[in-house]
Amino acid sequence: MLAKLESLRALDLGGQARHWLCTGTPELDEHLGGGFACGAVTEIFGEAGGGAWWLGLRALAQVRAGVCAIVEPAGGFFPPGAASLGVDLSKLLVVREPNRKKALWALERVAREKQVCATLAAIGNLNDTEVRRLQLAAESSGQALILLRPPAELSRASWGALRLLARSEPGPGRQIVVEVLRIRGGAMPRPILLELDDDTMAVRTSSLLSHRQDHAGRAGSVG
Repeated sequence: MLAKLESLRALDLGGQARHWLCTGTPELDEHLGGGFACGAVTEIFGEAGGGAWWLGLRALAQVRAGVCAIVEPAGGFFPPGAASLGVDLSKLLVVREPNRKKALWALERVAREKQVCATLAAIGNLNDTEVRRLQLAAESSGQALILLRPPAELSRASWGALRLLARSEPGPGRQIVVEVLRIRGGAMPRPILLELDDDTMAVRTSSLLSHRQDHAGRAGSVG
């Protein structure tokens, strides 16, 4: 991993400041006030297969002029699926580390790299101190750090600028509901329905949905 990071440092990203990482769906970006904030943590909660991975990879696919990274210990990342969503695998650093302590060390290291535009990570059972350290790392590098987390961790405090819940919705075709649980500096928008066409990779946004009842164990804001 360290050799790969050294090669990334040699890349010229043009010195352009990044403010938002687009999600790949303009309507969702508008819904979120611009997309996923750079220099900050975005948390996406969801069950396996519920759309969290899709949402994170779709965002990484919007990185055109720089590099991005994935850190995960469980082996859930599927490169052909990422490529089908538009992720440039030639500019992707992938860290697969089954040891949680080592995976977390690698994630913090990657999150501090200014040459990395965005990092997607799926490390379970993150505690408040660990998320706080990752937030500070993202602030120092200016990259968008996206954490995929299980719903069981919703009760934990949030240091993220944005906290989302992604879930599959029954219906014709593939549908994902994205619900905003926390957004820094803005009003809470209603959940939005994304309808996916796996053949053409097109995404259509449906009308906004009514708020669900408050989730059991929803965390309060601390950041």
